[in-house]
Amino acid sequence: MAIKRSDLTIIQDTREKKPLVFHNAGVKIAKLETGDYSLEHFEDKVTIERKSLPDLLQSLSAERKRFMSEVQRMRDFEYAGLVVEASLADIYRGVWRNAISVESVVGSLQALSAKHGLHVLFACDRAIAALMVEGILYHFLRKQHDH
Repeated sequence: MAIKRSDLTIIQDTREKKPLVFHNAGVKIAKLETGDYSLEHFEDKVTIERKSLPDLLQSLSAERKRFMSEVQRMRDFEYAGLVVEASLADIYRGVWRNAISVESVVGSLQALSAKHGLHVLFACDRAIAALMVEGILYHFLRKQHDH
């Protein structure tokens, strides 16, 4: 039996302040220990953290200790992703009013990927971020059913 996107039930963390809107999947709200989004029945295997650009900058500076604790927990997942609501060009251009430097942000993102195994993905806006999260969770579900 083929898996369809409509078969997805995305778990959204109760603390998600600005939830993404998914058009092809069901959503259940539940407390997730790690991340903002997961997949029903696979909450211990897949996690996705969503960050707006201001939220990312805060997480890499003033709230770095808390964020890195979450990154450590994410290492236990089969798939752990960080979806940033900004383009990679926005990051390299430094389109923010924050004391953190472009080099620091870029270096931190590269380290999250290389040292911590975190999949760092860029979405230029919230609609694209929702499509990205939905797509990743869909392919993760298909992978689980293939095994």
